[in-house]
Amino acid sequence: MNFSKDFQTAVNDYLLLLDKKYPQKAILKLIGDRYALNGTERSMLYRGITTSKNAEKRAKKLISEKNIINQPIHIDGYNVLITIGSYLNGNLVFIGNDRYLRDASEIHGKIFRTELFERAVILILVYLEKLKVSEINFYLDQPVSFSGKLSQKINKIIKDYNLSGKAEVYNSPDYILKNIEEGFVATTDSTIIDKAKLNIFDIARNTIKYHFNPNFIDMGLFIS
Repeated sequence: MNFSKDFQTAVNDYLLLLDKKYPQKAILKLIGDRYALNGTERSMLYRGITTSKNAEKRAKKLISEKNIINQPIHIDGYNVLITIGSYLNGNLVFIGNDRYLRDASEIHGKIFRTELFERAVILILVYLEKLKVSEINFYLDQPVSFSGKLSQKINKIIKDYNLSGKAEVYNSPDYILKNIEEGFVATTDSTIIDKAKLNIFDIARNTIKYHFNPNFIDMGLFIS
């Protein structure tokens, strides 16, 4: 991706103002307009840059794949599937300054093609089978219209691969994921990361790395 000539300066100015506790949306408009950033660059700032304090705290909760062997893993369904689906769809995904993989496609709340979700599920299960996790649980949002059908498809795929675990639909999976006390949570949702009792595994980033040869843009490298 070719960035605007002042993108690095924009990143640093944006972080400076965030650290000074100015309102995020106001900062985004100010910096975006000042440096004439395009929509993708603005999305990368908004979704990929958090305060220095938040970034440090979140990075400390991030664990590597060796830590999840023989442990149950709890997957924030749409968060993870949309990120992997974005990559499969050719959209931009990148590493935030908190070290978690995020997407800049602005498609949250929209519906991916079903086959993209199914392919993402298979990629996840193939990867986790290698790591020998004890149980794989997907948590899907009840308000999303096709969650019931998706949970059925995921359960069939889990059964086909002879793995332990299940996909279920909940009114508030975020609340459950924040309060689970056994195993690890797989998400890049900032609110869940900040509030979760468990450490976090970035399954989207690790799944993509396992199956492909990605060259992720790292927002941390723009910070001076």
